[in-house]
Amino acid sequence: MASALPMRGRRTHRKSRHGCQQCKARKIKCDEAKPTCKNCSKHAVDCTYSLPGGGSPAQSQRGENASPRASNPNSCPSSDLAVHDLELLHHFSTSTAYTFSRHPALQIFWRIDAPQIGFGAHYTLRAMLAISALHMAYLRPAQRQFYVTQAEHHHNVALEFVTSNMTQLMNENSSAVFLFSVLTSFFSCAKPRKLDDLLLFQQGRISEWLVLFRGTGAIVKYAQEELRSGPLATLLSIRQRRSDYRNTLSTQGQPFMNDLEELVREEVKGQQELQIYLGAIQEMRVSFAQWSDTGDWETGDVFAWLLQVSEEFLTLLREQRYVALVIFGYFCPLLRRLEWMWWLEGWSVHLLSRIHGLLDQEHRTWIQWPMEQLGWRP
Repeated sequence: MASALPMRGRRTHRKSRHGCQQCKARKIKCDEAKPTCKNCSKHAVDCTYSLPGGGSPAQSQRGENASPRASNPNSCPSSDLAVHDLELLHHFSTSTAYTFSRHPALQIFWRIDAPQIGFGAHYTLRAMLAISALHMAYLRPAQRQFYVTQAEHHHNVALEFVTSNMTQLMNENSSAVFLFSVLTSFFSCAKPRKLDDLLLFQQGRISEWLVLFRGTGAIVKYAQEELRSGPLATLLSIRQRRSDYRNTLSTQGQPFMNDLEELVREEVKGQQELQIYLGAIQEMRVSFAQWSDTGDWETGDVFAWLLQVSEEFLTLLREQRYVALVIFGYFCPLLRRLEWMWWLEGWSVHLLSRIHGLLDQEHRTWIQWPMEQLGWRP
């Protein structure tokens, strides 16, 4: 009798027990990528893993960057509470919100209205947590890297989500997109800067934050009625009043700008390029019309130039044309007026020193006035 054929057993299925907490809760397969698995990245949610010994997910995800409180034997297990994120939100409402403006109504907006907008749009909420984390890194140097890591994580997740879904988000919640764009400009100024950082450009391209920030003007035009009747009404109303006030001021009698314009007219022979430079100078004159005003300046008083200047000028600036760099150098004294804000501290001198290094010897003499205003010497 022929021997029986061996029976084929059932194929075994290796069940992973090391997936993230979020995939386990949803009962889906996790690819176990760290620090964020593909599923969590796709849905823009926090991705946390349990430690082999059963430790808390927050400890597993953050590793060596964990907060000192995480190793406190007297603290209670955090379960699924994102304690560090709650800490950041609390800090935003009680401290960071007061650093964007000295106007009482705007401080109330940032403290109360902005978080409420964020609760309906996770990407905007993440932007708030990111800027709050950088503020805590500024206030707590001993824990700086821990908070910077938190900030970068929140903002990177939010930015990836927004840039991939901009059109849909604009239709769903233009207020949240507008607020995200503003917060991203704050974040980009507040994050640790490098020696060669020109603020407006990154790796030879216009910085993503500037693209988003300049897009706020388009957002207002696109959804003006919705924005002005919604939670952003106070912010936009004050912004418009200050803009109207600037436009009533005379742009005459600015000898330093007159000298700059004369130098530009003498050097630039091409009419098209000359008009681009003269347009940028004229927009800057509007901001300098407030130069004698010693009161509290708002971000819009200075950043308005970044909104109004032409794309053609930004292209010339990106190409590091000498005349464009000189005009940008005159922006630095304006920026100094905002350095009472921690997230802009030191930017004016940093930018001017960087511009000075990019200019030839002749054009360095053109930025003498900005250098004197900042009290900076190479």
